[in-house]
Amino acid sequence: MNKRQAVYRFAYLNKYLILKIVIISICWILCFICYENIKDVQDLEAFIPHEILGIAADAPIPQVRKAYRMLSREKHPDKNPDNPNAKVEFIKITKAYTILTDPVARENFLKFGNPDGGFGNFHVSIALPNSIKKAENQISVLIVFFLVVVVIIPGYFYSELN
Repeated sequence: MNKRQAVYRFAYLNKYLILKIVIISICWILCFICYENIKDVQDLEAFIPHEILGIAADAPIPQVRKAYRMLSREKHPDKNPDNPNAKVEFIKITKAYTILTDPVARENFLKFGNPDGGFGNFHVSIALPNSIKKAENQISVLIVFFLVVVVIIPGYFYSELN
Protein backbone atom coordinates (compact mmCIF):
# COMPACT_ATOMS: atom_id res chain seq x y z
CA MET A 1 0.00 0.00 0.00
CA ASN A 2 1.47 3.33 -0.97
CA LYS A 3 1.23 6.59 0.93
CA ARG A 4 -1.68 7.90 -1.15
CA GLN A 5 -3.81 4.80 -0.50
CA ALA A 6 -3.01 5.02 3.21
CA VAL A 7 -4.22 8.64 3.31
CA TYR A 8 -7.49 7.74 1.56
CA ARG A 9 -8.02 4.77 3.88
CA PHE A 10 -7.35 6.96 6.93
CA ALA A 11 -9.80 9.61 5.69
CA TYR A 12 -12.43 6.92 5.04
CA LEU A 13 -11.98 5.45 8.54
CA ASN A 14 -12.26 8.91 10.10
CA LYS A 15 -15.56 9.52 8.29
CA TYR A 16 -16.80 6.14 9.45
CA LEU A 17 -15.66 6.89 13.01
CA ILE A 18 -17.52 10.20 12.99
CA LEU A 19 -20.65 8.45 11.73
CA LYS A 20 -20.36 5.91 14.57
CA ILE A 21 -19.94 8.67 17.14
CA VAL A 22 -23.00 10.50 15.79
CA ILE A 23 -25.12 7.33 15.87
CA ILE A 24 -24.00 6.45 19.40
CA SER A 25 -24.69 10.04 20.53
CA ILE A 26 -28.19 9.90 19.07
CA CYS A 27 -28.82 6.60 20.85
CA TRP A 28 -27.63 8.05 24.17
CA ILE A 29 -29.86 11.09 23.69
CA LEU A 30 -32.84 8.81 22.97
CA CYS A 31 -32.04 6.77 26.09
CA PHE A 32 -31.94 9.95 28.16
CA ILE A 33 -35.25 11.13 26.72
CA CYS A 34 -36.84 7.76 27.56
CA TYR A 35 -35.47 7.97 31.09
CA GLU A 36 -36.82 11.48 31.54
CA ASN A 37 -40.26 10.36 30.37
CA ILE A 38 -40.55 7.32 32.60
CA LYS A 39 -38.74 8.38 35.77
CA ASP A 40 -41.88 9.86 37.31
CA VAL A 41 -44.25 7.04 36.36
CA GLN A 42 -45.94 5.64 39.44
CA ASP A 43 -46.54 1.98 40.07
CA LEU A 44 -50.04 0.61 39.71
CA GLU A 45 -51.98 0.80 42.94
CA ALA A 46 -52.90 -2.48 44.54
CA PHE A 47 -56.64 -3.07 44.82
CA ILE A 48 -57.24 -4.22 48.40
CA PRO A 49 -60.99 -4.12 49.14
CA HIS A 50 -60.90 -3.99 52.94
CA GLU A 51 -58.38 -1.11 52.87
CA ILE A 52 -60.57 0.84 50.45
CA LEU A 53 -63.53 0.48 52.80
CA GLY A 54 -61.37 1.12 55.87
CA ILE A 55 -62.22 -2.10 57.68
CA ALA A 56 -60.37 -5.16 58.95
CA ALA A 57 -59.59 -7.97 56.51
CA ASP A 58 -61.84 -10.41 58.41
CA ALA A 59 -64.69 -7.96 59.00
CA PRO A 60 -68.20 -9.47 59.05
CA ILE A 61 -70.69 -8.58 56.30
CA PRO A 62 -72.76 -6.17 58.46
CA GLN A 63 -69.64 -4.12 59.17
CA VAL A 64 -68.79 -4.15 55.44
CA ARG A 65 -72.29 -2.86 54.61
CA LYS A 66 -72.05 -0.14 57.22
CA ALA A 67 -68.67 1.05 55.92
CA TYR A 68 -69.94 0.94 52.33
CA ARG A 69 -73.05 3.00 53.12
CA MET A 70 -71.00 5.62 54.96
CA LEU A 71 -68.36 5.92 52.22
CA SER A 72 -70.85 5.82 49.35
CA ARG A 73 -72.77 8.75 50.83
CA GLU A 74 -69.56 10.68 51.39
CA LYS A 75 -67.85 9.92 48.03
CA HIS A 76 -70.86 9.81 45.70
CA PRO A 77 -70.21 11.80 42.49
CA ASP A 78 -73.47 13.75 42.89
CA LYS A 79 -72.33 15.04 46.29
CA ASN A 80 -68.86 15.92 44.95
CA PRO A 81 -69.47 17.55 41.55
CA ASP A 82 -66.23 19.55 41.69
CA ASN A 83 -64.06 16.47 42.38
CA PRO A 84 -63.00 14.88 39.06
CA ASN A 85 -61.93 11.67 40.82
CA ALA A 86 -65.24 11.18 42.65
CA LYS A 87 -66.62 8.79 40.03
CA VAL A 88 -63.49 6.61 40.09
CA GLU A 89 -63.45 6.54 43.90
CA PHE A 90 -67.13 5.60 44.01
CA ILE A 91 -66.57 2.76 41.52
CA LYS A 92 -63.69 1.45 43.67
CA ILE A 93 -65.85 1.56 46.78
CA THR A 94 -68.69 -0.27 45.01
CA LYS A 95 -66.34 -2.93 43.63
CA ALA A 96 -64.76 -3.45 47.06
CA TYR A 97 -68.22 -3.83 48.60
CA THR A 98 -69.25 -6.35 45.93
CA ILE A 99 -66.10 -8.41 46.47
CA LEU A 100 -66.44 -8.49 50.24
CA THR A 101 -70.17 -9.33 50.33
CA ASP A 102 -70.37 -11.95 47.58
CA PRO A 103 -68.84 -15.23 48.84
CA VAL A 104 -67.85 -16.46 45.36
CA ALA A 105 -66.27 -13.13 44.39
CA ARG A 106 -64.45 -12.97 47.74
CA GLU A 107 -63.07 -16.49 47.33
CA ASN A 108 -61.96 -15.73 43.76
CA PHE A 109 -60.32 -12.49 44.88
CA LEU A 110 -58.42 -14.21 47.67
CA LYS A 111 -57.37 -17.02 45.35
CA PHE A 112 -56.59 -15.12 42.13
CA GLY A 113 -56.57 -11.41 43.00
CA ASN A 114 -59.57 -10.98 40.71
CA PRO A 115 -63.27 -11.27 41.70
CA ASP A 116 -64.26 -12.79 38.34
CA GLY A 117 -62.19 -15.94 38.79
CA GLY A 118 -58.96 -16.74 37.04
CA PHE A 119 -56.01 -14.45 36.72
CA GLY A 120 -57.80 -11.93 34.52
CA ASN A 121 -56.29 -9.77 31.80
CA PHE A 122 -53.36 -8.44 33.80
CA HIS A 123 -51.58 -11.69 34.62
CA VAL A 124 -48.33 -11.77 32.71
CA SER A 125 -45.83 -14.53 33.07
CA ILE A 126 -42.62 -15.43 31.31
CA ALA A 127 -40.28 -18.33 31.84
CA LEU A 128 -37.49 -16.73 33.86
CA PRO A 129 -35.75 -17.95 36.98
CA ASN A 130 -37.32 -16.59 40.16
CA SER A 131 -34.03 -14.92 41.13
CA ILE A 132 -34.30 -12.64 38.08
CA LYS A 133 -37.92 -11.71 38.82
CA LYS A 134 -37.32 -10.71 42.46
CA ALA A 135 -37.60 -6.99 43.18
CA GLU A 136 -34.27 -6.82 45.00
CA ASN A 137 -32.44 -8.09 41.89
CA GLN A 138 -33.94 -5.63 39.42
CA ILE A 139 -30.99 -3.22 39.41
CA SER A 140 -28.39 -5.93 38.82
CA VAL A 141 -30.50 -7.46 36.01
CA LEU A 142 -30.82 -4.04 34.37
CA ILE A 143 -27.06 -3.45 34.65
CA VAL A 144 -26.31 -6.80 33.00
CA PHE A 145 -28.87 -6.08 30.26
CA PHE A 146 -27.35 -2.64 29.71
CA LEU A 147 -23.84 -4.05 29.43
CA VAL A 148 -24.92 -6.72 26.97
CA VAL A 149 -26.95 -4.38 24.77
CA VAL A 150 -24.74 -1.30 24.89
CA VAL A 151 -21.23 -2.73 25.29
CA ILE A 152 -20.90 -6.39 24.33
CA ILE A 153 -23.12 -6.58 21.22
CA PRO A 154 -21.83 -3.34 19.62
CA GLY A 155 -18.27 -4.35 20.59
CA TYR A 156 -18.67 -7.66 18.81
CA PHE A 157 -19.88 -6.00 15.61
CA TYR A 158 -17.18 -3.35 15.83
CA SER A 159 -14.49 -6.03 16.15
CA GLU A 160 -15.94 -7.85 13.12
CA LEU A 161 -15.51 -4.69 10.99
CA ASN A 162 -11.79 -4.39 11.72
